[in-house]
Amino acid sequence: MNRGKHSRKREGEKQQKQKQKRGRPVLRWIGYILFGAVYLYVSTALWIFQGPFPALKGYLIDSLDATRHGYLLRPLSLYTLPESVIQQNALSNQLVSTTKNPNDIVRKNYDSHNGSIQVITDKESLFTAYIMLVKDPKRIRVQTTKYLHQHGQTVSDMVKESGAVAGINGGGFVDTNQQGTGAYPQGITIHDGQLVSITGSTTRPQPVIAFTAGGQMIAGAYSLPQLRSLNVQEAVGFGPVLVQDGKAVPTQGSEGRNPRTAIGQAADGTVIMIVTNGREINQPGATYDDIKALMLKYHATIAANLDGGSSTTMVYNGKLVNTPWDVLGEREVSTSIVVMPESDKGGQ
Repeated sequence: MNRGKHSRKREGEKQQKQKQKRGRPVLRWIGYILFGAVYLYVSTALWIFQGPFPALKGYLIDSLDATRHGYLLRPLSLYTLPESVIQQNALSNQLVSTTKNPNDIVRKNYDSHNGSIQVITDKESLFTAYIMLVKDPKRIRVQTTKYLHQHGQTVSDMVKESGAVAGINGGGFVDTNQQGTGAYPQGITIHDGQLVSITGSTTRPQPVIAFTAGGQMIAGAYSLPQLRSLNVQEAVGFGPVLVQDGKAVPTQGSEGRNPRTAIGQAADGTVIMIVTNGREINQPGATYDDIKALMLKYHATIAANLDGGSSTTMVYNGKLVNTPWDVLGEREVSTSIVVMPESDKGGQ
């Protein structure tokens, strides 16, 4: 019996050793894969952020900052990117490029009898742009999520609930913990002449895109009292200014390609709304300079950048014009800029 026990024990030990031998190659391959992944990550990070390719580094920095993921620059660069560079390229530092003194703004009152809306598709090599031309600027309104300080709404919902015929996403919003719920509008938000929301002091100039009672677009860094003095009726917080006095304005962070949203105005009062697709293999998106060129093509005398990336949305006659870049479909945002029916110009 003892001999049988020892035999079974030796057989068990033999099987155990065979299992261990079979497991070693698997562990070895897992080690190879982990080593390869770490090596690829480290070498790629050093190649991009410390290599002789400043344009590639600038493109990546701009793209991440424009999508509110600038915080990823630290681990992606293996913490080799100086904090000063990260802060210099932060989105908040890119929103303002130029501002006119309120006293130098020539007041205009547009009285258009042309209620037409035209949507144009412009296919470029690296992006597709959708341009909406609204002849009557007094039809423009700012719509805010009805769930203010709770969560946002989609542009489609805001357009439908406001009774508008068209709309695009509007200003930025405070992105708490990178969750992007759209609960808190960024900067100054005004609707029908009333302050809806503000972040920061009322006397501190902030990046803003606004329309006066006369239908005139204003963009730059302005305080709430300055906007009041200009008789602003509708406003959202974002930027930077892209076109001023019919000329392209130099902007920081122009290299990154992303889905973009922008708004401008021609000399005759026509409002120019532009959205572009992006983040696709064959169409990575548009740069600030691309949007400036489009605005000038449609004769903008002033234009400014709105929130882009996953927020970029255009709606017309109850349907999406572009394809928003988000796996869940339309993103909930804080504000939208909508076009009201001709019969509903309000007090403007």
